[in-house]
Amino acid sequence: MREGIMALCDFGDRGDLRGAIAERHSVRMYTDEPVADEALAALHEAITACNAASGLHIQLISGLDDAFCGYPTHYGRFHGVHNAIALIGAGSGIPNLSASANMASAKSGNQTHGSQTTTNADEIALQTKVGYYGELLSLRIVQLGLGTSWAVLDNAKEGWWSLGDSEHMIWVLAFGHPARPGAKHHTKPMEQLCALPEGMAIMQTPEWFAQGMSAAMLAPTSLSQQPFIIELHSDNTVSARATEGLFAHVGLGCAMCNFAIGAAPHHVVWR
Repeated sequence: MREGIMALCDFGDRGDLRGAIAERHSVRMYTDEPVADEALAALHEAITACNAASGLHIQLISGLDDAFCGYPTHYGRFHGVHNAIALIGAGSGIPNLSASANMASAKSGNQTHGSQTTTNADEIALQTKVGYYGELLSLRIVQLGLGTSWAVLDNAKEGWWSLGDSEHMIWVLAFGHPARPGAKHHTKPMEQLCALPEGMAIMQTPEWFAQGMSAAMLAPTSLSQQPFIIELHSDNTVSARATEGLFAHVGLGCAMCNFAIGAAPHHVVWR
């Protein structure tokens, strides 16, 4: 999976992905300054790569008065959202992102989607995938010198986006020029977000695992709940699972993406 991440992030220039992880903050207020054509072209290129790799139907719009089309957001107040990326996929027949996503689907309980609750394994895997590739795109936005934030639009069915059979919009990325800087990251201690082989202390983990965890701890999750556990096994393979929390599997996908970036150049072998 690490090769896929690094290939998708090589959008003409590798950029400082770790720097983008540290720099990314939730930005909900934007100016009216248009996004440059060059930046929009880079994002379209990134979306094409992510869609090809994932089977998702991610779409972008720019320059609207209201890119949220009047729909209320599930959480948070936004202002000046003229540009957005819709994270869309089909609710069934979607392959799992990885063995870890499959494990998370099997081990976890109900997952909230908007006002609905699902225990459908395909839907859970879809949400994990949306988190994974959505985080790649949010990091690309930051690399381009823009701000971004995740959002859920309640009951958003019709708008500038197009939906195929069985498709729905899981999340949206607002983006643009920030009207004010984002807030500082808050995170749980690393010990609460990882599991280690018996008898191993945090200070004894391989450097690549510690760096991966440091990146995962900065992943965006709903209400900053960080509902995930990343586990190091005695054979140096890694697994990840969602814990209880709002939109936990989207957050899991974001954390998995950041972990693989942070652990590079180590090749992460996911269970």
